[in-house]
Parts: sequence; structure tokens; C-alpha cells
Amino acid sequence: MTRPVLALTRYDRLGASSRVRVLQYIPYLERQGLSVRVQALFSDADLRRLYKNGRRSFSRLVSALTARIAAVMSGHRGDVVWLQQELFPFLPYAIEAALLAGKKLVVDFDDAQHLYYKNRFIGAHKIENLMRRADAVTVGSPMMAQYARDVGARNVHLIYSAVDTSAFSAPPSMHRPFTVGWIGTPMTANQSFHIVREPLARFLQETDSKAIFIGMDGSQFPDIPGERVSWSEAAEHAVLPRLSVGLCPLEDSPWTRGKSGYKIIQYMAVGKPTLTSPVGIAADLVEDGMTGFHCRNADEWYSRLHQLYGDHALLAAQGAESRRRAEAKYDVSLAAAAIHNILQDCLRG
Repeated sequence: MTRPVLALTRYDRLGASSRVRVLQYIPYLERQGLSVRVQALFSDADLRRLYKNGRRSFSRLVSALTARIAAVMSGHRGDVVWLQQELFPFLPYAIEAALLAGKKLVVDFDDAQHLYYKNRFIGAHKIENLMRRADAVTVGSPMMAQYARDVGARNVHLIYSAVDTSAFSAPPSMHRPFTVGWIGTPMTANQSFHIVREPLARFLQETDSKAIFIGMDGSQFPDIPGERVSWSEAAEHAVLPRLSVGLCPLEDSPWTRGKSGYKIIQYMAVGKPTLTSPVGIAADLVEDGMTGFHCRNADEWYSRLHQLYGDHALLAAQGAESRRRAEAKYDVSLAAAAIHNILQDCLRG
């Protein structure tokens, strides 16, 4: 009888990191004969409350931690735990180590989670301890892979944040109206969208172009004209193919240098070029001049938008190359196969 895999995610499907790094792979894994049980620490309702209020309910936090303890303790020694980030935010590593005793552990970090604990007395080295404790560590960027190795992780795998390219259509990028798009969350909009605020507003004012913002709150950046679309998986599939070009502005910081570049891979999957700040993995995912452009300042954002708007052949060529690379390197089937092998190695161990 196959021992089960207990997948412990931070969120349910509304949380992009949990959906992309764990949940989307479960159907593939189960078709390969694995039994996967999922326990999300926070519900979709919890995440909506966080986006709206910027904080969590204390009572819901206690309830979430209680349910997580019960899920871990209901397993058996020797089971494989597939952990996204950590068992409990901001609690000491010793608690997690005790609960995970005797279990095989695969832990995933798509972002630089260790930065949350920088200069904190409690949990200062928690993420590093989890990396060293794990039987396998999966990460979403080369920077995080190197960090995991540097702190002593034994078995590190770079798993790109993949997209099911077969689920997305890739219509030609040159159709009109020329449409600029961005996808993210209210939190990521606050962190980085200001970078493109002025050049995008100027470009939209000067052309007949449109803009679509998926996942941005309606109250954010009201001076930028554009269609605001609440995020859903259905919205992704319906709206992303309508874009002509995708935007990925990023502040240059330790946090952004550790990100996995998922929105870029989404743009590539629908055959669209990306304009990005050349920060961290974004500089690698977007080959300057081939699948989009690197933009380092407001003038470059503005001029590259105009260049793609005015050059249909270039827009189409960059879009086609983006789609080809998404299919070849960033498809969910490739990532699922790698994760299956990692979990199977732990089950055999």
C-alpha cells in the first residue's frame, strides 16, 4: 500500500503561491499513483480578509494553527510531508522540528521566505534550519537554489513556477486594440506598480491602446485608465490571451531578487512579450530583444511600449518565441514530472 503524501500549503487555490507551487500538480501526481492529502493553513476567506484589511484575524489564526497541528499529528512516522514554506508563520523552528520528527520532508520556497525573519529574535534561522532538515528542497529561482545550498541544504532542486500551456490559447499579439496587461495581487501592486505609473499613463494618453489589470484592487492607481478584473482562474484564461504585451515591474531588493517570475511565465504561455525590470530571475526569463525587453527607467518603459505598439512584426516574433520557450521549459508537465521523482525518492527512502 502506498504511503500517503501530506501536502501542507499556506493557502487554498486563491493563493497564487500555493496554487502554482503545489495544488496544480496534484492531479498529475495522482495519475502517477501517488495519494496526496491536502491541508491549507489559511482559507480563501482568510486571504480575502488579508487583502482587504492588511491583517489577519487573531481568532482565525488560532483556529488555523490548531487545524494544522491536528493534520500533522494524524499522520504516521515515515510519511512524506510536502511542505510549502513552513508549518507555522513566526513560530520557532523547534516546534516544527518536533512535529515533523520521523517524517520525510520535502519543503518548497518560491520566494525568499528567510527575509521575513531577518533581525527577528524568534525564528531568526528558522528557514535555514528547515532547509537543512529537509530530505529535499525545491525552489523557484536560481538565487534561492544557491541560498539553500549555501546554508547547508543537502538536496536542492530548481522547479520553475510552471503553467499548463495546453490550457491557454495564444492568439497573435498584433491584434487591435493594442492592450497592455498586468497580473498580480493588491499587495504586489502596492510593491511595484508605481514603477510604470507615469510612463504607462503617458503611453495610454498618446495612443488608442487599452490596459487591463488582473487582481489589482479597484481603488489602486485610479489615475491609470484601464479595465480592472478581479482575479480568478477563469479570468486568467479569458483575459490573458487578450493582451498584446505583459508588464512585470520590480523594485530591486533582496525580496524581488528571490522571486520566481511567475507572471512572466504566464505572459509567455499566452504568447506575449514581456516588459520587465531586469531583477533576479526576470532578467533570465525575458531575453532582451527576443521575448520582450528589459526596462531600467521610465524612459525605457515608455519607449519600449511605443516600439512594440508600432512594430507589428516584432510584436508577433517576440510573442511566438515566448510561447515556444514556455512550452519547452516552463510547462506544468515538466515540473510535475520532476516533483513526482522527488516525492518518489522520499517514499523509497
